[in-house]
Amino acid sequence: MLNNRGTRRIATAAVATAAAAAIWAPTPASAAVGDPVLHASTESEYTAACSYSANVRWDRASSRLVGSVTVQNHLWFEVCRKKLVVTFVDDEGHTAASTDLVLETACGTWDPTCPSRIDKPVNQVVPVSRYARPYIDHIDAAVVDRPK
Repeated sequence: MLNNRGTRRIATAAVATAAAAAIWAPTPASAAVGDPVLHASTESEYTAACSYSANVRWDRASSRLVGSVTVQNHLWFEVCRKKLVVTFVDDEGHTAASTDLVLETACGTWDPTCPSRIDKPVNQVVPVSRYARPYIDHIDAAVVDRPK
């Protein structure tokens, strides 16, 4: 049987535990991903007819996307047309924004008038809503074919 002192101690401990849980429990604002810089990369197999690699990073504070993309054509008589697609995914798995960066055409290896390897720096501001920006969980990078 508990006396008044024991009951007060248990009640005080319960209130203190509940208060601490309320303070440290994630709220919608504090549950957002806090990483100031997010990274993404992708690459193809080198043996592909048109190989590529991309490494980008996004700064949450400035919304600036920087990095580089390389495309190399290994074919003699075909051209390689690619674009970089960066997708910004929120903490619920939805696409919050995306941006495309069209890459120059990598000519066939026999063509002396244009390069078969394209090295392109990435440095642009991506229009991600200031309301969605704190909730971006990760970014995905993909190099895809583009139409002529």
